[in-house]
Amino acid sequence: MDNLKNNILFKTKQHKIVLVLAFLKNFIIVWIPFIVLLFFISKMSLYINLIISLIFVLCLFYYNFFFWNKSFFVVTNKQITKNVRNGLFSSYSMSIYFENIRDLAYSKNNLLHYIFNYWTFFARSSAGSDWDFIVNCIPNIQEVYKIINSIHILPIKKRELLISLKENKQKSKLSKEEIIQAEKNKLLNIKWINNLIILDDNDKKYIFENEEDRNHWVFETIRKSVVFCFTHDSNFREADAPIVLKLWNKVIFPAVSFHEINMSSTVSSSPWVKIHNYLSSKFQNIAKDEATVLVWFDL
Repeated sequence: MDNLKNNILFKTKQHKIVLVLAFLKNFIIVWIPFIVLLFFISKMSLYINLIISLIFVLCLFYYNFFFWNKSFFVVTNKQITKNVRNGLFSSYSMSIYFENIRDLAYSKNNLLHYIFNYWTFFARSSAGSDWDFIVNCIPNIQEVYKIINSIHILPIKKRELLISLKENKQKSKLSKEEIIQAEKNKLLNIKWINNLIILDDNDKKYIFENEEDRNHWVFETIRKSVVFCFTHDSNFREADAPIVLKLWNKVIFPAVSFHEINMSSTVSSSPWVKIHNYLSSKFQNIAKDEATVLVWFDL
């Protein structure tokens, strides 16, 4: 497999706002002082000064465009790569192979991200470690993330034989069992997850008959085609959203997204004590302070 071609499946630049902001920064720092010197020190005519200042602006813009246009985020059938041009005569490249990826994520980090809809992409090679691979300012990240995840969950042999994304959609579809196993492996590679099972119909029936009424998202959970139950300790990451909500005088336990799994309608929910005790009995090695979480998705 090492001799197979590294086929480019997807390629994008940073969001155009990166180019604009870089140009504006240099415009303020470089162009304005230049113009001040040009108009107050130069003895040339106003017309000549305007032409020179215009040429300088165009050169300044092209300088920033050069770096933006030569930097890419690339997804191949073997790896994801960022190629960055950081000087007129220098550049660097960083890659992470799909077989080494253990976790993927993306986030918005500041107000500009929300205004212009660009994101930061993360990947890491070992569960619980710091992010090894970071790419800033990626546009349309939801689609990019979906592409990367769809390639990542493929078996190595199928992944490395990919020639195009179209082929991935049409010819490389995973079976239900392969998808479930891939997502299960992904969860087990998260440092703070200690035990994991897939609920069967008997488990779902017991939960339906014994869950607390107001925990309505647990009832919604057990209707789904795939339901994982895992345990975690107090070191587990913060939930993607509040797990308890109070609306007027009523307390509810809402469904919460679970970003580690990028499948249709992925949601997590926390069962109440009686269900937790029932599920805990299914695990051989579970500490007293561990909690249980249900994660479900549709195929």
